[in-house]
Amino acid sequence: MRKVEVKQRSSLKQERLKRFLDWASERYPEFNPKKNHQEKWFTVYVGYQPPAIGRAAKAFWLGLEPETVDAVLQEPAGLFGRLLNRDVNDFQCPVDLFGSEKPFSLGSVQGLLEPDWAFRIPDSATPEAFDENARLAVQGVVRERLRMLEAPFARMTEQERAQVLERIPTAFPRLEEFASRAFDILNEIRHELRYVVQLRQGDLSLEVQRRIPGGQDHLLSDQEVQAWKARDEDELRAKFDLMLSEAQGFDLQLLEHKRLTELFWLEPHKLRKALRRERQQHEEKMAFAVLLENNPRFVHYHKLYPARRLTRKWTALLGPTNSGKTYRAIEAMTSVKHAIYLSPLRLMALENQERIESMGVPCSLVTGEEEIIREGATHFCCTVEEFARFRHQHWDVVVVDEVQLLADSQRGWAWVDALVSAYTPELMMTGPALIEPSLKTLCELCEDRLVIQRTKRLSPVDVARHSTTLKHLEEGSMLVAFSRKTVLELKGLLEMTGKSVAVVYGALSPEVRREQARRFREGEAQIMVATDAVGMGLNLPAHTLCFYTDEKYDGIENRQLRVQEVKQIGGRAGRFGHHDNGTITALDPGVLKNIKRLFNSPDLPVDLSQFQVRPSIDHLTAIAELMNEPSLMRAWLTFNRNINYGAAFVSVLPDELAQWIELIDDPAIDMWLRWVFACTPIRGGLESPASGFAQQWLKRVAAGQAVDLPRLIINADLATLESSLHVIETYLHLARALPERFPQVEKGEQHRRLLNDAITQELSRERRPRRSDQRRLSGESKACKRCGGPMPLLDRKFRLCQACWREQR
Repeated sequence: MRKVEVKQRSSLKQERLKRFLDWASERYPEFNPKKNHQEKWFTVYVGYQPPAIGRAAKAFWLGLEPETVDAVLQEPAGLFGRLLNRDVNDFQCPVDLFGSEKPFSLGSVQGLLEPDWAFRIPDSATPEAFDENARLAVQGVVRERLRMLEAPFARMTEQERAQVLERIPTAFPRLEEFASRAFDILNEIRHELRYVVQLRQGDLSLEVQRRIPGGQDHLLSDQEVQAWKARDEDELRAKFDLMLSEAQGFDLQLLEHKRLTELFWLEPHKLRKALRRERQQHEEKMAFAVLLENNPRFVHYHKLYPARRLTRKWTALLGPTNSGKTYRAIEAMTSVKHAIYLSPLRLMALENQERIESMGVPCSLVTGEEEIIREGATHFCCTVEEFARFRHQHWDVVVVDEVQLLADSQRGWAWVDALVSAYTPELMMTGPALIEPSLKTLCELCEDRLVIQRTKRLSPVDVARHSTTLKHLEEGSMLVAFSRKTVLELKGLLEMTGKSVAVVYGALSPEVRREQARRFREGEAQIMVATDAVGMGLNLPAHTLCFYTDEKYDGIENRQLRVQEVKQIGGRAGRFGHHDNGTITALDPGVLKNIKRLFNSPDLPVDLSQFQVRPSIDHLTAIAELMNEPSLMRAWLTFNRNINYGAAFVSVLPDELAQWIELIDDPAIDMWLRWVFACTPIRGGLESPASGFAQQWLKRVAAGQAVDLPRLIINADLATLESSLHVIETYLHLARALPERFPQVEKGEQHRRLLNDAITQELSRERRPRRSDQRRLSGESKACKRCGGPMPLLDRKFRLCQACWREQR
């Protein structure tokens, strides 16, 4: 506000205050005026006795003359009457807006008492004059804020004015918003700002929707609009010519109009890349059209297997753990002449091979790392990925264990392939009931017959009412944690209480796991501490299963255990044949409460709409030759983009496998050799020594050289021994596929035995106690300083739980 206006308002305020004070002193001799008056001085007299003084203060504040004040106090009328009666309804008044009238709303009528309005209203000799002065004040403000409309209104038709008036908001506070874009609105009404530019080149046509942008700050003339459109059209045609040039002969008519428009608006360097991709994808489609026509392997997935000649019976044994599912499946195998058992783990395959042989049936073992071939054996136990070698043989019974893994994001393709391709009249599978919907879908796709046999747990298992401690953990109990580090620390703490302990975790080889399980089973170890690796593949006679925590880190986030995980792990308690019942407990009351809730919750059914599959080396080689594509990764991704096996199957490239392929995808090396290494499991992860050695070995094999075993170091810590074992197992796996390049198999098996013995010996060592361990064994509780949740036993020396610590990082 300008200084002159401020001075005038201050003078007017003092003048009206003086008139009020004189009026009040004259009519009420006992009137005692305030010494200090605020900005809105009338407010200090509201509620003053008698009430007429406060009402008069409002009247003088708004500029009424003394005689008029006396009149309105006796008979309030009009606008001022509404003010005195504290009316809060809207104050609306018509405003002459440069020759056109429109009503405007100030909001509540009490808003006129605000200084910005009170001092815009001149003094009034009558109530009617006050009403008119208030309207003129509102009109003055409106016309002042919309001053830019005066000149355009003079040149507009009545219809155009009406369109503008309709868009002006009646709510006074929104006038500023309207004023800021008034010229945009005027230009929209006076001119057609939206237009279409037609770009043509031969049969190629592109329609581009355009609009003259806002923010012009003046009323555009017809000449300006035409000049703008002409200039814009020239620029668009130049961009269109650039796109045609960058296409380099690629027929843009092959693209949909939407995609063509998207490309048109790209920056030149992005446009070149995008057009190159479009050209490559079109070439892929054309090439695959020929491939699909001539090669049936690229058209169908499940329909080409010999198994489609049979109407197979699927017998699904579905139920909880310890319900005899695998036992019944093995019995069915041993009652026929030719059968094969497929497991997710090498250890499970080995255990069931020994079980079958103990029943008097010779049985061979085939896994990625080893083969034990029995002469004349007609029964096999193998890991599920190895079934590709046997899928074309006729079997009387094929057993697929842990069938719920067909939903696994990394390995699910192997279960799908086994179920679809098994050439047998009797296909048996075991798993939890949650997988039933997916089995029904897949069985219908194969046009087979599904029989569900539900199993019940053979020995009951209950969740304990109270948590326990390490000191009170009974002999024959199993303690489950979710990391190698935690398992080893818990082992040390339990040994301090005088207990002997066996351990199982994922980094251990099957042989070591088996030996640890034997120690526990035969009583050499009183307690078993394990990760969720015990969820499948080990027959452990534990009467009590204790959860260390109800959370696990899955490589991405620290999350709560899922219902099926709790049931799979907790179900290991009370193994039938060893105990009459089982008990589930935890080291923390809060953890036990969550475990009980999850264990008693219903499973969420797994209802897959698409089943994972993946290409073979024959598929990828055909693509590489057809597309002149040397990269294994790009050939696989090309397959995924172009092959559609129907709505029920989807080709996938799992993330972990994609990362491994990136490390070995050297176009100078034969694709089949890269495929062999790509199919080799790298234990310990891509940063492990096994990964480094495998990459070196690939280069040596590609150069035609044989690979010797690396030097073996036995006198090392546990982590080094485990890493060395991973290297040996990778060597033995590759030796299965490339025996002439990995000749030292016998020496490798000897090294594996030595490493397994060394790891077993290292695990048998008792850890020396530390002073801080005594406090952790005491069972004292501690809460996380951030979330307030209970701290796990091993973390009680810290301030934050692992979840809060990761979030803070």
